[in-house]
Amino acid sequence: MKKSISQPKEGHAGVMRNDLPGFMRVVKGSGRIYVRYKGKDISTGFKNTAIGWKIANDWWAKRSKELQAIEAGEKELEDSIGNIFKKFLEYKQKIDKITKKTETYYITAYKAVFISPQELLTENNAKAQIKRFVETTTVSAASVNIYLRAIKTFLLWCSDEDREYIPHKKYTEKFKQKSVETIKPPYTEDEYNVLLDYFSNSNYAMHLLLQFLWHTGSRCGETLNIKISDIKLEKNYIIVPNKLQKGEQEVLLLSDIAKEIVIKILAFAKNRNDGKLFSWKETRLPNRIMERAEKNLGLKIEGRGLHGFRRAFTDRLIENGVMLEDTKDILRHKNIETTDEHYRKTKIQKLLKELNEKL
Repeated sequence: MKKSISQPKEGHAGVMRNDLPGFMRVVKGSGRIYVRYKGKDISTGFKNTAIGWKIANDWWAKRSKELQAIEAGEKELEDSIGNIFKKFLEYKQKIDKITKKTETYYITAYKAVFISPQELLTENNAKAQIKRFVETTTVSAASVNIYLRAIKTFLLWCSDEDREYIPHKKYTEKFKQKSVETIKPPYTEDEYNVLLDYFSNSNYAMHLLLQFLWHTGSRCGETLNIKISDIKLEKNYIIVPNKLQKGEQEVLLLSDIAKEIVIKILAFAKNRNDGKLFSWKETRLPNRIMERAEKNLGLKIEGRGLHGFRRAFTDRLIENGVMLEDTKDILRHKNIETTDEHYRKTKIQKLLKELNEKL
């Protein structure tokens, strides 16, 4: 039998409207209003206050009609976490033009965190599922933080003023894990020369890529997106997209030796006719090629990857006395703190080396 009105207990701030199905109650210890409907508690997300009860009634008036329509087969559960995530992915694909790798990143994080995608996307449901993930997952602290970054992007999109599925809040902030940062050493000049010699006969494209990264300090991902039309040899730079500000551009400077390398790469690229400096679409394949080469040569350091060449380039700038502000501009860091952080890490490594050698 339908209970048309909830009887507020002592301390409750209001009652449910007579015309709505189910009944409302405040779950002990939560301070939030829930609707008991067909054997399940549905969180309204609103506090146990007079205004909270008013808004909860209005919210449930709309939501109950949708649920009844769903039960009658008249519509899908549009505001479930799963359906809203599909809209998020479609937006990212069409508007932000995300790569397949980035799409996989979002999907992997979503599946790990939201094990009940059929639930309505509410503030409480989002927090509860994030909390459950953090408390039960067996992945490393670093992986937890990677997943949470993806979920943060999704929930920020959901709380944008154009959508407002949920309130704009810091849903993942308090769940960030503390992890010990491992400083991955950059490639040394000896390692670079060994790898260069290795690839000169086995993989000429990798041979050229390593030279480009070593002499420009370019990020591997942006390097693989460079089009031949972006290269301005007469001006000694290449136009690349800004990493953080979509639609904005910046320049990757070319030293004289880097310019000579680009000319060699252009000659090699002409055989492909795809308009790109390198043929790879994403960093995964060249990184795997590097891992195999390092293993064969006995150089393997877990997690170093092709980004190690950018670190090596940064170290050479610092070691040769390039001012921190100029280093920042050459590397195209957003702020000087990023450059300074790298400088301090490099200095720590040098000090440790001196201690081990001299004591």
